[in-house]
Amino acid sequence: MKNLLFLLSFLFVAQLFAQHSSTVTEDFNSDGTEDTLRCSYEIGSNFGGADCELTDGKTKKKFTLTNYGCFCAIKKRVSVNPELREKENEHFFYNLKKDVLPKFRSTPDQSLLWIINSSLNSQKLKEHEYFDLTFNPKTAWRQEEPEFPSTYYIQMGARTLSKIIPEEKTTSVKPESSDQRDFLIYYGDTHFSSESGKTKEFIPVAKNKSYEILKTAQGVIVKKDNTYKWLFVTDMDINASPQKLRWSSIEEVVLHDNSIIIRQSLAPDPEYNIYVIDIETGLGGRLKIDFDYLLEKGIEIPDLKPEERFSIIDGMIVIGKKRHKMKFPLTEIKQELEILIKGN
Repeated sequence: MKNLLFLLSFLFVAQLFAQHSSTVTEDFNSDGTEDTLRCSYEIGSNFGGADCELTDGKTKKKFTLTNYGCFCAIKKRVSVNPELREKENEHFFYNLKKDVLPKFRSTPDQSLLWIINSSLNSQKLKEHEYFDLTFNPKTAWRQEEPEFPSTYYIQMGARTLSKIIPEEKTTSVKPESSDQRDFLIYYGDTHFSSESGKTKEFIPVAKNKSYEILKTAQGVIVKKDNTYKWLFVTDMDINASPQKLRWSSIEEVVLHDNSIIIRQSLAPDPEYNIYVIDIETGLGGRLKIDFDYLLEKGIEIPDLKPEERFSIIDGMIVIGKKRHKMKFPLTEIKQELEILIKGN
C-alpha cells in the first residue's frame, strides 16, 4: 500500500514538474576542436523554460542563453552577453538562439506594440479618487484587418527593455552600453486556446452604431468601419495577470458609449481588476476597488454572482450585493479620464 501511495504521489508530481536535457558535441565554429552544447528544458506548474550553455572546446569559455521565467508572463527578456555577438562567436550565438528562441520578427505586431507603449507610458496613482493605475498606449487606427498575435521574438535596445521589464525580473548584463541589444520574446499564442483543434479567432462581445468590440483570452480590440486598434492586453508588468496564461484573463467586456469596461481575472486569486478605457484616445485606468470592505461585511468574493461582481446600474459601476455595494459613477470616471488625457 505504501508503495502504491508513493507511486501515485510520484506520478502526480511528475505531471506538475518535468525536466529533460540534451547534450550535443560538435565543432560549431570550425576551429578543429569539438565544442559542447548542453540544454535543459523545464516545464513546471508555474515556471519553466530552456537554459542552454555552449562551451568553446579550445578556449573553455562558456556562453549561455535562457528564456526561463513565469508562465504568467506574456513577454520575456533574453539578455545577451556582448561577447557572444563578436564575429568569432557567431556560430555559438546562432546555435544558442536556435534552442532558446522562437521565430524572429523584425517589427512587433500591434498587440505587442500596445504592451511596449503602455509599459513606457503607465503610471501608478496613490491619491486619485477612482484610479490606482493609468496607461496610455498612444495607439492609432489601422486600415487593415487585425492580425492574429503569434509567438516570436524581436531585438531591442537593452536600455529600452529595462524600462519595459522591471530590473528585478531580469538578469541583464550590467552595465548596459548605449548600443547593447537584447531580445524580447512575445508569447502571442496565449491569446488563443491551446486546446487541440481550436483555430485562432477574435470573439465578438459587443457592438453599437460606432464600434465593434472583439476579444481574445488576453486582449481586447475595437473595430470602426474598416479600421481597428488594440485597447488592452493583459501583461503582468503593466496591469497584472492570472498565475498561468493558459487561463483566460478577459472575463467580461462592456461597451458603454465611447468607452469600454473590462473585468480581468487574476486566477486563482478570487480578486479581479476592472478597467475603464476611452476608445478614441486609448487611455485607460484601473479602478481602485476596496475588496477588504466586502470582507468586513462578511462577503466572500467567490460567493458573489457574476452580476454582483460587476454590473452597470443607473450609470454606476456596481460591485457587491444587497446593502453592501461599492459604486463608481461612470460620468465622473469618464470626466477624470478626460482630465488625465489632457495631462498626457
